[in-house]
Amino acid sequence: MRGITLKELAERMEVSPEAVTRMLSKNGNPTLTTLENVAKALKVEVSELFDNFNADMLVRGYLEVGDRIHRINNFSELQEIYNKLSSQNKTVK
Repeated sequence: MRGITLKELAERMEVSPEAVTRMLSKNGNPTLTTLENVAKALKVEVSELFDNFNADMLVRGYLEVGDRIHRINNFSELQEIYNKLSSQNKTVK
């Protein structure tokens, strides 16, 4: 993932550099679609965006998908939900 500038990433995502900065900032709240777009622009799988995360790393919060709300306590739970949603999305397409 090295060797790409913010401007290049924005161009690949077809958004402004400011939009990328907002999406990926500490206060940003990127959607699954945004993460998929970032991964596509970088030519990697979404899971590769999180390669440096430890499975037990504290990631706490809630993820709202459609009419369901998932509680997240650690990174592995987030990965599990992403994998489940990703596989469901592939069977729908």
